[in-house]
Amino acid sequence: MRRGLLILMNVISVLLWALTAQPAENVEGKIFYTTTNIWFDNQSNIESTNYLRGQFLPIGTKVKITEVRDGSKPVINTLDLEQRQDCIRFHDSSGKSYKIVFISRHAAAGASVWDLFKQYFSQNDPTAEGGAFSSLTNEEQKMVRAGETAFGMSKAAVIMAYGYPPANKTPSLQLNKWIYWENFFKTRAIYFKDDKVVADSKTKKPASSIDACIRACREYTSRTSEQCFDECKPK
Repeated sequence: MRRGLLILMNVISVLLWALTAQPAENVEGKIFYTTTNIWFDNQSNIESTNYLRGQFLPIGTKVKITEVRDGSKPVINTLDLEQRQDCIRFHDSSGKSYKIVFISRHAAAGASVWDLFKQYFSQNDPTAEGGAFSSLTNEEQKMVRAGETAFGMSKAAVIMAYGYPPANKTPSLQLNKWIYWENFFKTRAIYFKDDKVVADSKTKKPASSIDACIRACREYTSRTSEQCFDECKPK
């Protein structure tokens, strides 16, 4: 009985796939480059939620796409969670394999694994001469390479360093408050003004001197010197 039910479920799954599947983009086996740092603590299960923890695969890493599972292939075993997951599989030049799982509830409404793919992969190396990375300042490039952010960094530089904030928390990149997850319970907010980082919930002010904090405050906010001093002085 159980076996018959399982077979029936599999047959229904294949029929539904045949009715609804759309042709996938032809990227499997092709070379791409990562457009941002990709953070992970388990390379075999990197959630698109983009938790800022563990280590990261650097921006500009050359990879070969081995599979983009988007629902266009029939699910042979409907009880196998992995077969039902939309995901991107790839490996780097050393042969190390990675998998990014698309978490739809943390994505924008109507978004798909292909939207995720286009965010994080490009056939053009962003770190090559003339690439997006070269448009950053020298200081921004250093911070991106280190996987860090700093006051005064542009939104583009933050994306390269941290990847994209989950859309369920940050529905538009035009907003001046971006929220990232550090783990299942803790978020991190980054604040912008005129496309520059002005505050970070992890580091309320630059870790250097009070004068450096005041300079950043005066340059990137509309506060007065007195207000900036009050903000930057030791609490």
